[in-house]
Amino acid sequence: MRLFTRLTKVAAAASLAAVLTAAPAHAQEIGQDALSYLGTFALGDSLGTWDQAKEFDAETVLDHTREGFRPHGVRFGAENVVYPTVTAKTIYDDNIFLDPVKVGDLRSSLAGDVEYKSNLPRHMFKVRLDAETVKFRDHPNLDFTDASFRTDGRIDIDAADTIGASFQTQLGHDDDFLPIDKDNAAAAIPIWTTKGALGYMHDAGRTALAAGVDYQRSYLTDVQTYGGGTADEAAGDNDIAGTFALFSYRWSPGYRAFAAARIDREMLLHDRSKYGNNNSYRAEAGVVYELDPLLQFTLYGGYQFIKFDDNAQYDIGAATFRGGLQWLPTRRMTIHLDAAREMRRTVTGPAFGELVDSVHGRLEYDIYHNITGGLDFTAQQGQFIGGTRLDKQWSAAASLDYLFNENLALTLSYEHKERTSNQAEFDFSDNRYMARLKLSE
Repeated sequence: MRLFTRLTKVAAAASLAAVLTAAPAHAQEIGQDALSYLGTFALGDSLGTWDQAKEFDAETVLDHTREGFRPHGVRFGAENVVYPTVTAKTIYDDNIFLDPVKVGDLRSSLAGDVEYKSNLPRHMFKVRLDAETVKFRDHPNLDFTDASFRTDGRIDIDAADTIGASFQTQLGHDDDFLPIDKDNAAAAIPIWTTKGALGYMHDAGRTALAAGVDYQRSYLTDVQTYGGGTADEAAGDNDIAGTFALFSYRWSPGYRAFAAARIDREMLLHDRSKYGNNNSYRAEAGVVYELDPLLQFTLYGGYQFIKFDDNAQYDIGAATFRGGLQWLPTRRMTIHLDAAREMRRTVTGPAFGELVDSVHGRLEYDIYHNITGGLDFTAQQGQFIGGTRLDKQWSAAASLDYLFNENLALTLSYEHKERTSNQAEFDFSDNRYMARLKLSE
């Protein structure tokens, strides 16, 4: 079986930027997604005033109103809305195993989700149910069905203070398929994940404070191998408990400085606990600022360190950073650029971490009032800490979104991805063609 195929981030990668200020993507890394809905009235008023002062041309392409082409949901009363969606998708992938020897297949999926949201003056409550079934034309052994349930809630104590909680349970599958070999899993690996989070936020205008705790338990199910044996996937079962804190100071509507820290405790539940249990410590600080409404920057740096319980294991640590730019050269065009370094922990040895340097660019363009296009490019290098493996990878993608009306949308996309490694068995080249039709109310 190939090593290092499944990578998991120990620290959360959800963003609080949308809550704390109008900032580009990746403006704030530390903070569970359970806090993404923890806004305050005072913060909303201040951002509303700032947004109204902007010219219409300062909106990003994806933020354009597109009146008559956005679903409105089914409304019950003044503050209760249900959003049902059905999505059909087809993907042709000419290298489903991401292997030097290409094996292609056609993948079709049908997904449905329904979201209920109540947003009364002093609270918010949201429930989301979704499911997706995936079928392969030539490899039916890889078929799988995912399902999840999530609920979020928020109570506003006063105009500046709010508390919230989130709970999610999900049956997912690892679709990072390994090539056909007698020792490799012959099916998508089921992963049952349960998450819970509790958070508090204070934001009266200039100063914002947020803190939270969260817990996640993941169970992996053993599956049959191509050789007829059993792949011991349950060895990856784990618990992760964490806490984080964030401080932010906004000295004007377009300028914000922040500092954040996070601690996680990961406990593997079976034999890997002997060498895999660890504590992860992460901190970062930075600034988000706008030279004008058309040009926005994000800069931050930090450090992450993972300490394993077993003193014989190789503890890993690295400096991390991200720099990002959002530029609106015209009303119909938005450009995103960012460069970053992050550290990931690998699931299996002999290396126990990967240091990834990456650059990414995206261009979004309004072709017509109901047609948008996108171009993406990413290049990255991954150095495995404690090992000799070095990967270089790049990808390019193009997409087109056509909104027929407020209920029906079509997306077409193409992506090319290549990886070269100093260990040739990890090289691959991949092309993906996707068509998606989405029906919403």
